[in-house]
Amino acid sequence: MNKYLQLSIEDTPQYKAANKGITTLTNVELLSMIINRGAGTKDSINQARQLLNMCDNNLAQLSKLNTYDMQVVEGIGDCKALAILAAIELGKRRAIEKVDRAKINSADAIYNYMHPIMQDLQHEEAWVLLLNQNFSLLKAVRLSQGGLSETAVDVRMALKEAIMNNATVIALTHNHPSGNTLPSRPDDTLTTTFRRACDAMRIYLLDHVIITDGAFYSYRESGKL
Repeated sequence: MNKYLQLSIEDTPQYKAANKGITTLTNVELLSMIINRGAGTKDSINQARQLLNMCDNNLAQLSKLNTYDMQVVEGIGDCKALAILAAIELGKRRAIEKVDRAKINSADAIYNYMHPIMQDLQHEEAWVLLLNQNFSLLKAVRLSQGGLSETAVDVRMALKEAIMNNATVIALTHNHPSGNTLPSRPDDTLTTTFRRACDAMRIYLLDHVIITDGAFYSYRESGKL
């Protein structure tokens, strides 16, 4: 039997989406449509359910899987795994675009912009946000990426980017894949180095924000900047 006929028309995700709205679909049904190029079948629904079970039905955990992780599910190959990752990436970019239109003038705004970028990383990355005097984003620059415990950041590179882009305000941010938002001694040292360098160049250091998947630490809000 053709696998597209294994479900009654009314029970297929594509029928529900077309007639009741895409928001009425469950996570399993949405994922099954991604897996099977817009047409959910019993096979793709079962595959979607297995993938979500691997992640305790947590979409944030699903986004942390790579193509090899997904392929433990029978029937999921490179193309289907990449399609899922592509859909997740589109969601992240939509979130970034939404924040990109707003002013980045607080720790909350920094977190909202960087969280989609950093939430699924398994290693540390350091970024600098270059802003104008109105706190509008000029450019986001990744300064470095490292292991799970540390990352080396070149302060000179950050200031060079700021000068080249006529930024008068910068915000430093990096992630803690461990989930612990508390700063380490190297984090404190880096913040002090950045603050002194910015003061010398008459650039305002808005904040240094440490990001985890769901929380953040702000040096400015903590009175340490």
